Amino acid sequence: MARAMVLTEEEHRPRYSVGQAAQILRTRPRFLHRLDAYEVVRPSRTAGGHRRYSHHELGRIRRVIQLAQEGITLVAIRHIVVLERRVRELEAQRDAAWERLTERDYRQPRMRRERVPPIPPIVPPQSRGPDQVKAQVRRARDGEDGPD
Repeated sequence: MARAMVLTEEEHRPRYSVGQAAQILRTRPRFLHRLDAYEVVRPSRTAGGHRRYSHHELGRIRRVIQLAQEGITLVAIRHIVVLERRVRELEAQRDAAWERLTERDYRQPRMRRERVPPIPPIVPPQSRGPDQVKAQVRRARDGEDGPD
């Protein structure tokens, strides 16, 4: 199962300006502007319209820088980021469904499977005539045991 990431409010609080984020990431502010223009990373904005980055966004930008250094274009990186997000969502849904399923298994008693004996094959009475079959049925109905 996927490891659940619990992010605190502190990790999501927008605190770094473009210049500060560029210095922390050892990149140029223009690169951060391009990431925003290509909608790879969307930083928060102040009331005056200035970009602010959180710790979480800086981590995402580090991943983008790694992909860019491998020669992947920003358009492709945007698709990768979207797909990675979708995978995380699907993993969370799978984990939740698994939890519901295991919880239901603990609440409901399991039904035991009993072994059902096989049905004996029907053998047609080839050596008996119709009168002998009628007599056998009559004896079985009346509870008599006896030879055919």
